[in-house]
Formats: sequence, C-alpha cells, structure tokens
Amino acid sequence: CHQEHQGSFVASYLAKSELRIANRLTASQLFRQPFDILLLTAELPSKFIMSSNEDKVTVSLGAEYLYTLEFEVEDPILVPNGPNGTRAVFEFTKDTGKVYGPALNGRVVGPSSDWILIGTDGTVSLDVRVLIQTEDEQIIYQKIIGRSVRDGDNPSNSTIQCGSTYETSSGKYQYLNNKVVTGVGRKTGNKIKVVYYDVQGTGED
Repeated sequence: CHQEHQGSFVASYLAKSELRIANRLTASQLFRQPFDILLLTAELPSKFIMSSNEDKVTVSLGAEYLYTLEFEVEDPILVPNGPNGTRAVFEFTKDTGKVYGPALNGRVVGPSSDWILIGTDGTVSLDVRVLIQTEDEQIIYQKIIGRSVRDGDNPSNSTIQCGSTYETSSGKYQYLNNKVVTGVGRKTGNKIKVVYYDVQGTGED
C-alpha cells in the first residue's frame, strides 16, 4: 500500500506538473518521503501544492525548484572533543562545485567549506559557507545550516536537510537576500548534491 501511494504521488506529479493533495498528506508526512522521491520531483521546474485539514487547520505549501548545488570535499581537519563536540572542517575541492537550475547557474569559488559540528549524541550539524560566482559574473554568499543523518551501514554516506540564506549586491539576485531556501540532498563519499526549493506556505484556523 505504501509503495502504491509513492507511485501514485510521482505519476500524478509528472502527468500534471502540479500536485494537489487534500486530507491525505500533512506537511510532516510530505517531508518524510524517501529522498529518492523528493529528488525526482525536485528538479521539475513546477510547483507542488499540499493541503491538510488535520485538527481543523488548513495548511498549504508551495515549493518551487530553484537550483541544484554539487561539489566534492577534501578529507576533514578535526578539532576533537571541544566544549560542544568535535568540529570537522571540510574544504570544498577546487573546481568541483557547480550550481545549475532556473534561478542560478554558475560555479563555486574559494574559500568555501563546511564547519561541521558532531555533537556528543552523534548529531551532525552543518555550518556551510559558500561563494557562488554566477555565469554572469556576480558573486553570491550562501550560508547553510542543517543536519546530516548518516547511513547506518555506511557513515560516509548521509541524507541532508538544510536551510540557506544569501547575501548579494547584484540587482538581479537581490531577491535572494529576503529568502530562506530549503535544501534536501545526499552525501555519497566525498560527493555532495543538494536540491534547493523556495518553500512558501499559508495556514489558517
């Protein structure tokens, strides 16, 4: 039954380019969908809309695909057993970072790195600073915070959930300064791919 629901979810999205679900899928259920389902739908340049009437509250979410970020990282520099846990600093490998999509196209330039904090309970907190040079030669600073949940059978792989903010003076991209953009992604070894959405929602009693 669960697999049939996933198949229906994807088929409906692909067929109509817009998904409307009423009284079936809450916000929390949507973001518990397996990563491969989210990634498949993420790169379609359309919007999906979700509604829920659970507990007499109506919630509508729209998520528009903006761009994808891909890069590779070097082996980490460790600062072990600090007051908040262990810090692992991953520098982006030179010339591996790229962004592509309807909102942004360009490359990652240095210095860009992830200052991960591994808590005493094993929680992996992301603290990423990225410099993006767009194809039209503009510079955008991206700050990312989030979580990386490692695979049980291979801790070098993980699923990523994050939020991003931006700083730029470029008129074309200044709208990003007022956005908090949602990302879902995957780390496989030293390769990372994150898909970013502009998620907007309304709710009323």
